Amino acid sequence: MAVTASIKKGFGVATHSMTIVGLLSLFGFVWSLLNIYYAPKIQAQTQTPDPKLSILIMIATVIFILVSIFLQSGTLGYVRDKIKQGNANLSAFMGAGSKYYIKLFVVGLIIALTAMVFILVAALAVAFLKKPGFFIAVPVALAAIYFILLMFFAPYIVVVNEEKSMAAIKKSIGLVKKNLLGVLGISAILVAIGFVIGLLAGVILGLMNVAAPGVVSQVAYAVLSSVLNAFLGVFVTASFMNFYMEISNTAGA
Repeated sequence: MAVTASIKKGFGVATHSMTIVGLLSLFGFVWSLLNIYYAPKIQAQTQTPDPKLSILIMIATVIFILVSIFLQSGTLGYVRDKIKQGNANLSAFMGAGSKYYIKLFVVGLIIALTAMVFILVAALAVAFLKKPGFFIAVPVALAAIYFILLMFFAPYIVVVNEEKSMAAIKKSIGLVKKNLLGVLGISAILVAIGFVIGLLAGVILGLMNVAAPGVVSQVAYAVLSSVLNAFLGVFVTASFMNFYMEISNTAGA
């Protein structure tokens, strides 16, 4: 029941948050344009490496990650207010973006480091044990997915409950363990929705390439994909936010 209600709530929040969808779309579109412009140069890197371009790509990637954290923080705060109070505005988005930035940065760093540890263990197993190492790498990869899933609600807990990063991770682990089937269920439905929309977008891209091949279709698709990704981002965030609030209230958290 909480899963279905949360998905409906998420869709409702997304359709009434076009200002935020527009802002996220703009960010995605700018990044897409940069990818279109630099894609040929990046491909040329394999034959004639350019140190300046490599540094530029690294700087752009770091900036993208840092800005993405701000946008995630802002979206979570905006969605929280939209669900709790029924309304939110751009100032709430900007305020949440700066207020929770460091905490979400730390949460993201811990999750990334956790993933890196598992990847390192799997890579070492394959490197030193060759074929038998794959039998170790597979369960290690599954364990990595499980542990990352356990920490999934940490950003939501930071924003909703004003918890510190480590406390939010601990609370998320306990909450996900108690509601694992529900978490997997809503995740599967949202992934399926995203897959279908992505499939339709791919068909549209194919038609665009036929109608106007080259840069024109790439830019047109960048606009379309940016809007779709922004809408899906708000929709998914709101769905998980409502789901988290439902199960945390049930658990008395």
